Amino acid sequence: MQINKDSIKKCGGVVISSEVISSIAANAAKDIEGVAGLSTAPVQIKGMLNKVSGKPSSVVVTNKNSDLVITVYISVMKGYNIQTVSCEVQSAVKNAVQNMTGKVVNKVNVSVSDLFIAEEPVKE
Repeated sequence: MQINKDSIKKCGGVVISSEVISSIAANAAKDIEGVAGLSTAPVQIKGMLNKVSGKPSSVVVTNKNSDLVITVYISVMKGYNIQTVSCEVQSAVKNAVQNMTGKVVNKVNVSVSDLFIAEEPVKE
């Protein structure tokens, strides 16, 4: 289905929640070769004290003054170059969010918080 940009302007204000942006970013990151999965963000004391979120998140979306900043926490598979995988995740997340929402992504931070090493099968 082709979307006409003129019809978007005429439809009025659209609010896209941070959860939707987070979901788009997570799916884009998981599609990159070398990403073993998403990790959770480290627990922050401020969040614990304020009870901001009930569970840790793999993607943090910050939207201040029309600046959209996305931080993605990933686990990289053994044997892949961490810098290359991170750059591909940055590009994929930025493109996916901008294409699906029309919002400009100012920055994508990628935090590699784990290295996935598959266990060798035990030989009998």
